[in-house]
Amino acid sequence: MSLDLLPSEYAAQLAIGAIRPWTGHHAGSAGLFEVRPRHIPRDVRPVFDEDLDCIIGYHRVFRERCYLYDLTGDMAAIWEGMKDLPPPAQHDTLLVAGGLWAANVRGMTALGIAGSGVALAPTTLAQLRKRFAGLTQVPLHFTEAAHASMDDARRFVPPHILRLAMRLGQRGNAPAEWPGAARYLARMSIMQLPCILDLVTVDDGTVVQFRHWRYAETRPDDAWPAA
Repeated sequence: MSLDLLPSEYAAQLAIGAIRPWTGHHAGSAGLFEVRPRHIPRDVRPVFDEDLDCIIGYHRVFRERCYLYDLTGDMAAIWEGMKDLPPPAQHDTLLVAGGLWAANVRGMTALGIAGSGVALAPTTLAQLRKRFAGLTQVPLHFTEAAHASMDDARRFVPPHILRLAMRLGQRGNAPAEWPGAARYLARMSIMQLPCILDLVTVDDGTVVQFRHWRYAETRPDDAWPAA
């Protein structure tokens, strides 16, 4: 029977074939990746957790107050703490928590990125980590092809980044080979270099395909909705 004769949701499920859960193996460092919410202020700085090897939120200083956002752009905390901040000349683009990092101490992360220790109360850091963990509570499943990409260091994308793309990305045109699938296009950074993440899933959240390319490179025109 042709897939064209089936309802789109059933046709998509038949087209993807067998699915596999993610094994938990990271083919690369999750700390290299970022999908930043578009609605948060542009002057926020990412907060990198040395213990989790991930960016877990964003920090901003404005009018003598500090603002902390989670990865989806929701406010996590506000406090007055200008006395805890280093001079403007010593501001790094990355703030670091966890490990042996102390507030306002500058150094290099294990990934080789310059950063400054962020002054966060233990309860505030725990709350931010809890919100990060909430992104991974429901396990992702993959097709055989997508699962192979997760095991390839050149194509690997951390699961929480895939989930952020589903929540924050722009909806694109479904590929013709997967009728009824959902497509998400999100701006992603790898080592602070701008990229585009192209993610295809079916209704239950199974990852059918994902790929990424440098933002300056040619993008597949069929992925983007017509203007």
